[in-house]
Amino acid sequence: HSFRIREECPNALRVLDMQDVQSLRVGRQYLVDQHDKSNIESSVDGKYSLMTPQLMDTVMNFDPSTSMLHPQKNKNKKEHQSRLKLHDTFLRELASVHRSDLVLVCSSEEMEMLERKWQIPRWKLVPASFFCSEPKNWDAGTPSFDERTDFVTVGGFKHPPNVDCINILHKLWPQIRVRLPAAKMHVYGAYPSEKVLSLHDEKNGFLVHGHVEDLDGILKKSRVLLAPLRFGAGIKGKIVDAWRCGCPVITTPVGAEGMRDMSNAGVTSGTEASWGGRIVMNEDDFVSNAVSMYYDKTLWYECQGQARSLVNTLFDRNKNLSIVDHAINDALVNMDDRRRLDLVGSLLWHQNFRSTEYFSRWIG
Repeated sequence: HSFRIREECPNALRVLDMQDVQSLRVGRQYLVDQHDKSNIESSVDGKYSLMTPQLMDTVMNFDPSTSMLHPQKNKNKKEHQSRLKLHDTFLRELASVHRSDLVLVCSSEEMEMLERKWQIPRWKLVPASFFCSEPKNWDAGTPSFDERTDFVTVGGFKHPPNVDCINILHKLWPQIRVRLPAAKMHVYGAYPSEKVLSLHDEKNGFLVHGHVEDLDGILKKSRVLLAPLRFGAGIKGKIVDAWRCGCPVITTPVGAEGMRDMSNAGVTSGTEASWGGRIVMNEDDFVSNAVSMYYDKTLWYECQGQARSLVNTLFDRNKNLSIVDHAINDALVNMDDRRRLDLVGSLLWHQNFRSTEYFSRWIG
């Protein structure tokens, strides 16, 4: 409804806060769904790998601006309609970006995609990641390796990537449990469905708790956070929270996206020396790295130290807020000049291209 703001307050700065690139997230989900569907149809015994290097590469290389461009009509009407819907999501999101004066972007990878692939002017984009810092009493208040136990994962269950994540953990947990028979897997998150709650298995140590009030308290008691994310976008809050609380993470390239110090770019998987945990691309590596992180004290402290460093490097509250504050002030001072330069944005405000405005008037 940016048109309402423009109509009532034409001199107001229009700022779009992109928590993530939606068309990227839903497009990646579509690829994962297609992967699962294809494997279910071709599997003889119903068993197949949910996480493979090929799938991870496909998901990470997906770009809504090219992958969903002019979807070709095929024999499968339902699939064609899904691709058209994804294409429409991309176009609506792209139009929203162009109609804004300033766009706050959460992830460094998404910044690069918007600028280089979507051709959004750099002066319109502002890095606006998380605004936090390590606790002031880190050294004295962060529990040690020996004071922690069990695995943990967190995430609201109205968010499809988190539901998918729990299903994968439930599949992989028996392989972890057989090697660590005393360990438990604790699952926290608001709005768990009946299907999610049905995964609770006291006997085998897979415990679905639902909503938790004191998340920091839980993370400080936990030894390792597990996040086998197959799709999603933006910065993953669960990983930032875990790092703040001194808890290393095992995740995928999707989970680690935008959460690496670019001075150490090029790290993707395996034996990272500069990340707060491990980044893996298949199920076997996920299990083995989860087990190693749980019992290897030296490795655990190395990764905790990297997590602490990355929180301070990437998510420092004062530094990141200063960048956003400067960008907003500059946009306010130079708003008229910036709007004159923004030819695409001006084009999209022309009445012939404002169907969403008039449609919303009818249904409003």
